[in-house]
Amino acid sequence: NFIYKGPILEWYMRVKLRLENNYVFFHNLVPRSGKILDLGCGYGFMPYMLHFAANGRDITGVDYDEQKIATANHSFSKNEHIRFIHSDLLSFDFETYDCIIMSDVLHYLQEDEQKKVVEKCIDSLHTGGILIIRDGNKDLEKRHKGTKLTELFSTRIFAFNKTSGKGLNFISASLIKGIASEKNVECVEMDNTKFTSNVVFIIKKG
Repeated sequence: NFIYKGPILEWYMRVKLRLENNYVFFHNLVPRSGKILDLGCGYGFMPYMLHFAANGRDITGVDYDEQKIATANHSFSKNEHIRFIHSDLLSFDFETYDCIIMSDVLHYLQEDEQKKVVEKCIDSLHTGGILIIRDGNKDLEKRHKGTKLTELFSTRIFAFNKTSGKGLNFISASLIKGIASEKNVECVEMDNTKFTSNVVFIIKKG
């Protein structure tokens, strides 16, 4: 899917898949079938891997970077079960999903925008559906330096990811848990990193 799209993108894809262990962590959390939404999907690495691992998944990837979406759509493995849409998260027209993923994307939004998007995601889940959020938790001050460093490389040095111009605004665990409490849904925090502040929140509806 990516070897004829330039050596830099091919290198980035190989590094990303190695760092993510081919997205096994997400594969184990995401239902093997059903309607899946990946917000901030970038070039589509995770949607394609999740589709390869379980073809019962109907996956939609969304990203505000039009060039990335064009690249994701122009891939050999794209079929009727996987699609990519260019849209801003705040204006995206949500349907109803069995699983929604937001991996390393919320820190591109301001806090009030983060709250709106997370609430919208919860409202757009089927009963029994799950929302998976991974992002840097700024409350973990020492480890958060490592997260900020990786984002510096990603947004400024290699420029793989674009910012809105308002700067990065990393989440706090209290914000996510507070939204879950307001919505009366279950929220579990998973912290399995040693060198960054990236944590995973699994929110289950119903």
